Amino acid sequence: MFCGSCGKQVPEGSGFCPACGTAAGSGAPGQAATGAAGGPSAAAAQRARLEAQFKAGSQDAVKAFLVLLKDPVGGLAKSYALFDEGRALMVGGVYGAVFAVVLMLSALVGGGPGLGMLMGGAGASVNPEALAAARAAGYLPSTGKIMFQALLGGLIFAAVLMGACVLVRLVFKGTTKLAGEIYIAGASLLPLALGVAVVLVLGMAGLYRIIPAALVFAVAYMILMLFVGYQRLMGISEGKAGLSVPAVLVITGLVVSLIDGMF
Repeated sequence: MFCGSCGKQVPEGSGFCPACGTAAGSGAPGQAATGAAGGPSAAAAQRARLEAQFKAGSQDAVKAFLVLLKDPVGGLAKSYALFDEGRALMVGGVYGAVFAVVLMLSALVGGGPGLGMLMGGAGASVNPEALAAARAAGYLPSTGKIMFQALLGGLIFAAVLMGACVLVRLVFKGTTKLAGEIYIAGASLLPLALGVAVVLVLGMAGLYRIIPAALVFAVAYMILMLFVGYQRLMGISEGKAGLSVPAVLVITGLVVSLIDGMF
């Protein structure tokens, strides 16, 4: 039986989840949707487990976000300490997905495909009416295609950034495990997601000249969070952390550009 709150396995006969303390549901494991051969009950249990883990991961992501909202840089280690490795890994993955979804939604108002909004601001300062006119004339792909490209680009960017963080830990022999790198990368993407949202608001208001400043602000916070994450969570020295941040950003940008050129 699995906890309906956090998704952890509850020992048989236990009245409470050992991980979060939530009261366990009544009935024997696999009691619901039991079939003659037991197949449907296994599928139902797996589905329930995934739903519970998604719900728990979302709740944890909100909890950590509230800590980071008050202090994005200093709160990184505090928010990470709230969870065990499995939950931290889930939260980092949720933040990466949120970043990709924000990029996808940006296409609805002419944000542009992929990561153009972040890689130099291309597309972010274009008038949405001009984009709509060009799309109607057949010069641009459909909004649906652009949204898919933006979602895919965001997922690729998040995945490459997480892989680069793992590389930093391996090269400099950091103390974290995979959950730490995923959390650091995912949390550092939150300023970028917020920056994209601000860019969309500024674009709709016609304040195109302020857009570069908003993006610089978001990228600066991302850099600070990566640095603090490498130093305080990963446990590498200040000098190595300072070297790692620009290296990670360069590697991520190059890999994403290569992948983007393939589509």
